[in-house]
Amino acid sequence: MKKVYKSLSKNYPYERSGCIRCDRLTTKKVGGKYICKECSIEMGLEDKISSEEREYLSIIKKSNLTREELKNLVKGGKVLETSGKPYGVKGNKIIFGVFGDSHIGHNCFDERLMDYAINEFNKRDVDFVVHLGDICEGHYENKRQGSILELNKIGGDAQLKEAVIHLKKLKKPLYFITGNHETNTFYKMGGFDIGKQLEEKLPNAHYLGIQHGEIKLDYNKKIQLIHPDGGTAYAISYKPQKIAESLEGGTKPSVLLIGHFHKAEYLFYRNIHILQTATLESQTPFQKNNHLSAHKGFYIVTMEVSKDGISKFVPEFYPAY
Repeated sequence: MKKVYKSLSKNYPYERSGCIRCDRLTTKKVGGKYICKECSIEMGLEDKISSEEREYLSIIKKSNLTREELKNLVKGGKVLETSGKPYGVKGNKIIFGVFGDSHIGHNCFDERLMDYAINEFNKRDVDFVVHLGDICEGHYENKRQGSILELNKIGGDAQLKEAVIHLKKLKKPLYFITGNHETNTFYKMGGFDIGKQLEEKLPNAHYLGIQHGEIKLDYNKKIQLIHPDGGTAYAISYKPQKIAESLEGGTKPSVLLIGHFHKAEYLFYRNIHILQTATLESQTPFQKNNHLSAHKGFYIVTMEVSKDGISKFVPEFYPAY
């Protein structure tokens, strides 16, 4: 037990004792223990907190919650159900269509491009189609004042109805996730999960989850769908590379499809076939003001699956201008 020295001054009372690490006299306390300034800087977070706080930190780490989910819980909200039931696709050779970021309800949604994509998917007799989220525009007035003036369909019901009109023309199974626009507006602000509504109204639709989902393939391989948050990086491939680097070994997908950035790109990295899935929306006023390009188009992918992985991956991009 280290000796504690008490000040005899009535105007400036204090106590000091030897630092628990270097024995230097100090008045500084961390977690009820005397720790000098120099040692405090060198210590990690877990050394600075009490045993009870350490227990809470351990529980948080084991929960695997994202930063946004933790913030939502602190504010009294609930954890988003980010991943739904994964669906399986059989076959060694697979042909599938890919599109995303249609933003139905916004004036810049390219209706003719979506109809053209759906017609090509039907004509090419693909096995299934994948949509990478932001099917609908949502209601971003809380983040971008004046954006409501750019909408031709206002509210969840109106945008849902318009989405059903277009997507019911698709004669193939549709696997989809929702994006940040639907999540940050309809879901977080009103509890309206438009993905579940679309699944109910479209007989061939399979809702994989909020901003994340996966499709299981033969030989224990999988396609992972991600619609992240955040802005576009200075280099088109930067964000996909960082996402791929964040995936732990043993959990990596064979194919990674990424929406949100409105960019078209194929990249093979960390033994993952990565596609940025472009957009069906023309450049918006927000993108023009921030000098962000919109890569319009969609993909049809031919893929062969074997026990050794993806033995063939051929993405065909259909650009639109």
